Amino acid sequence: MFFKDMSKNSVFARLRRAVSVDAVSNNETPDIVYEIAGTIISEAEKNSFYGDLWEIMFARSLVEDDNLLWRSFERSSVSRGSILDIAANNIWNQHKIVVGVKSLVDYGDEYEMLRPLSNYLPVNGTVGPYSQVLRDIMTVAKRISKAEAPREMLSALADFYELHGAGAYSIDYAFRWSGADKALIPLRDLDRLTLDSLIGYEAQKRILLANTEAFLNGLPSNNILLYGDSGTGKSSSVRALLNEPTFTQRGLRIIELQKEQFVDIPDLLGMIRGRNYKFILFMDDLSFEEFEVEYKHLKSLIEGGLERKPDNVLLYATSNRRNIVREVWSDRRVSSDDVHGWDTMQEKLSLADRFGITIWYGAVSKAQYMEIVRSFVKDAGLSVADPDLERLALRWEIEKGGFTGRTAKQFVFSLLSGGL
Repeated sequence: MFFKDMSKNSVFARLRRAVSVDAVSNNETPDIVYEIAGTIISEAEKNSFYGDLWEIMFARSLVEDDNLLWRSFERSSVSRGSILDIAANNIWNQHKIVVGVKSLVDYGDEYEMLRPLSNYLPVNGTVGPYSQVLRDIMTVAKRISKAEAPREMLSALADFYELHGAGAYSIDYAFRWSGADKALIPLRDLDRLTLDSLIGYEAQKRILLANTEAFLNGLPSNNILLYGDSGTGKSSSVRALLNEPTFTQRGLRIIELQKEQFVDIPDLLGMIRGRNYKFILFMDDLSFEEFEVEYKHLKSLIEGGLERKPDNVLLYATSNRRNIVREVWSDRRVSSDDVHGWDTMQEKLSLADRFGITIWYGAVSKAQYMEIVRSFVKDAGLSVADPDLERLALRWEIEKGGFTGRTAKQFVFSLLSGGL
């Protein structure tokens, strides 16, 4: 089968099983069809899919497939080559499976209750964060269902790939790395926070935005270390980049890595090198104790390894420590047992130095803290008289410590729960 990733798709694999001779002869088909129907109805409600769910399921299985031909469509249109006919015919043949299942549902009395799946209306019609991609998947489904020749099906997919790219990156924008599976896991319940909604830190946000803009435009750009006090919005600033207008449409993707996964960085780079996307490897709350040596993998990635970092990859990290690796006074003492104590200290400092840009996030002023509190109170739909609000918010800050966005949010949560 041309589409290797599609063959691993559990829904499509069960669909193929439903029309197989073995399933029919063993009377397994009804159970399989109803199980598939439950899955695709759940997806339709989650994503507000409407129309022919069987066709949409097939189109989604195709666009999530990842192979060399689809990757070539990411960069430019492909108009010639025998591989196009091979791919088109393969799509045509796989689509026959969908046609077979739809025929069963249309004419089998035991499937009568599933007939609305061919013209489905979801309960929730709310447009979600992936609305444009999902609408385009539905367009692909309609074009494939009406195609009269294999090349028409291929053309529908090619148009999607040129617009959104191929594979998982075409649908999802954020991922975490799974070291056990050596795979990227999509993150779909994303924060809708924007940089504009983060109060304060205007200079910091401008630097972050300017560097990311340069990266997306193919211009020289730097790895960034955001460091400073806890709860000041370092991580939120990076996550908010996904909600900047046009950033994801221009190919921005963020992959979250834990420090114990740095040994897997070569595997990860092998997956994303050369793709027509811009990847930020995001390392949150990064710090190392003296005995932890994983940071050496990171140093090699940033600068110094034989294999250079791909042009479509940047590293953004947050830390409460400016130098990331914990230092002790003995590192700086001439009388240290370390014969080359200065070299040891430079080794620890060198990781932070390899980030081209460092951005400091400190606690905000009292006035900015109250501005953040009022913003959260307004968003929560609460009504609290300003003198009382300020008194309660400042008392909360004294108990919790620090004029930060996190303190403000925790205060408002306490108001909502009736704890104050």
